Amino acid sequence: MKRLAIWRLFQAAAIAALLQGIAVTAATLLLVTYAHHQIEGLHVRAGDPAIQSLVPLLQLTYLVAAIGLAATRHRFVDSTAERIRRLSDEINRADPDRAASMMMIALWFAAMGFAALALLSPPPSLTEQGWHLGYIQAAPAIWSGMMSIGVASFGASAHAAALKR
Repeated sequence: MKRLAIWRLFQAAAIAALLQGIAVTAATLLLVTYAHHQIEGLHVRAGDPAIQSLVPLLQLTYLVAAIGLAATRHRFVDSTAERIRRLSDEINRADPDRAASMMMIALWFAAMGFAALALLSPPPSLTEQGWHLGYIQAAPAIWSGMMSIGVASFGASAHAAALKR
């Protein structure tokens, strides 16, 4: 029962994360298909400028999609907002908006942190795994995709917490 209550509280985040995962997969497939003529025998030429410019384009695409998902208002955001308001009322009846406001600020900071991480280089461990598997060029795209899922989920929850009565 407790898991169901937590799921309902963060329903907007889970739906946004799922949709962002789908968007990341679709954007990656579209851009890789577009650049497929640069790939020979599943090996990417490391010095190819077309492939090198693909990764920053993917990173920005992921981030724009995540911000769009976080800012979109739909029924899951509305139901999450209602649950956050009820919980905020229970926490502090004298100032019922305080808990929701503090939650919104914390979630926005988390979303901004994930956005900053999405634009940075991947950690060495992920790059090393890509090197061992033969896909060293994929590490920045994988990293940005994972971080953009965090942007979408935390951003959607922050959006829900920001909705007023």
